[in-house]
Amino acid sequence: MHTLFVFSDTHGTQLPDPVLQIAEESDKVVFLGDGLNRLGDILLHKGFIGVTGNCDWTTRGFNREEVLELDGVRMLLTHGHDYRVKSGLLDVTMRAKELNCSVVFYGHTHFAAADEYDGVLLICPGAIESGALTPPSYVYAVTANGKLTFKHVTL
Repeated sequence: MHTLFVFSDTHGTQLPDPVLQIAEESDKVVFLGDGLNRLGDILLHKGFIGVTGNCDWTTRGFNREEVLELDGVRMLLTHGHDYRVKSGLLDVTMRAKELNCSVVFYGHTHFAAADEYDGVLLICPGAIESGALTPPSYVYAVTANGKLTFKHVTL
């Protein structure tokens, strides 16, 4: 069993202390892009995994997408702009299937969402940025025995 703290689109906004505590206690901290170079100490978390977004122009050492497998759950991590997630989820669903992933975590839209297409679960945690169009949010997820459960948490 593993716990995941999944967030995106900080654009420099700092995580509040109670949220940082949840992140620190999680097995994995997953950042889905846009603000990567301004995350501070959370980058030092032993389970940190980050991908770059369309606003992470100067960030080096991180990829545009990653595949994470925990407890029999294979996940594609992406910001989503490369797959035009603001226009639809078909392209990112096809990429997940190509990589044999049953879950996609993506950002970019700033809207918390969860959808399922063609057997792929697609989850956007929303945005941490306080100026976003919706209330700041993140996802807390748990993997165990080949399954993923999750909850969107609004700040």
